[in-house]
Amino acid sequence: MRSGDVLPGSTGAQQSPAGSLRTEATPALVLDREVLVANVEAMAERARDAGVALWPHAKTHKCAPIARLQREHGAAGITVATLTEAEYFVAEGFTELLIAYPPVGNWRLERLTSLAQHARVRVVLSDVSVLAALIAACREAEVVIPFLWEVDCGAGRLGTAPGEATAAAIARAPRAPECPFGGLMTFGGHAYGAGDDAELDRAAEDERATLRASADALQRIGMPCPARSAGTTPTAHRLRPGTEITEMRPGNYVFYDATQVALGLVAPERCALSVLATVIGRPDPRRIILDAGSKALAAERLTTRADGFGFVSGLPGLTVERLYEQHAIVTSVQPSRLRLGERVRVVPNHACAAANLHRRALVVIGDDVVDVWSIGAAGPGA
Repeated sequence: MRSGDVLPGSTGAQQSPAGSLRTEATPALVLDREVLVANVEAMAERARDAGVALWPHAKTHKCAPIARLQREHGAAGITVATLTEAEYFVAEGFTELLIAYPPVGNWRLERLTSLAQHARVRVVLSDVSVLAALIAACREAEVVIPFLWEVDCGAGRLGTAPGEATAAAIARAPRAPECPFGGLMTFGGHAYGAGDDAELDRAAEDERATLRASADALQRIGMPCPARSAGTTPTAHRLRPGTEITEMRPGNYVFYDATQVALGLVAPERCALSVLATVIGRPDPRRIILDAGSKALAAERLTTRADGFGFVSGLPGLTVERLYEQHAIVTSVQPSRLRLGERVRVVPNHACAAANLHRRALVVIGDDVVDVWSIGAAGPGA
């Protein structure tokens, strides 16, 4: 994409920059337009080459213009984590959604069945009682909501054990036309704990093997398995053609972050999201204080392979060592030349969590702000 092109999903053509990062208030969420587009295009191509449907996880960005960009590049639908996210995207015109979260609680069921009157919604669960409540709610609302059954491939979060245990659980589940069985879902979140490439490879194989064993077990009892859904950006980078996976749900890839760089997935220049910050203190030559603390960057360390809480773009040797709510403590290997009032861009460890802390994103080419997007579903949601 050329630097003068209009980004699909933007608020419109920009004849001149709307502003400059040199004058924006800090801290501020910044998205590099050209890097973002390249990331979306690359994952779409990876999915096409493997013959896998792409259902990107929109909890990463919670932003309609980015979801439109993903859809324009071939996404079959979008995945969300919360009903707040689902309601936001349906209001923005999205009609194919996977809610990768169990609908526990009457208030969730009421909102879910209401959504199903306006969009084609699937939901994920792994408990017979949850399914029974969903069937009753769908029957009362006169809607159809297919479900995917979650299988635990090693993350230790939700889901039944792979293979025969999963097949037996699904066989015991109630049957109803309001909630047809749509297939299996697994989440290889333990990939983030990989100490090296071999462990990352094993996490990706865990996803494939879990789906393969569980689908085979279902086949032995005469149950077809229409969808076999896998997730995570790290394991998507290990995607290969085959029958185990029919759809994937990576999310972080639109931005990437310091964690993905530490895991060896991408180079630092592939990180599209950063937080603009101002130097507000220089207590000594090797310690720099920024105005972007945990309420702007998110205090997360997803892998021991990442140093600190992020890195300063374009300035190797600086480490975001500590975070207070409004302060980032940055240390420098060598005496730093950064001066009071200078601005830097920090790539956080977890772009998904950082984006959720902001209400808008400055879309830039270089230092020029060419658009401003709302993070429309930001917040904890429900």
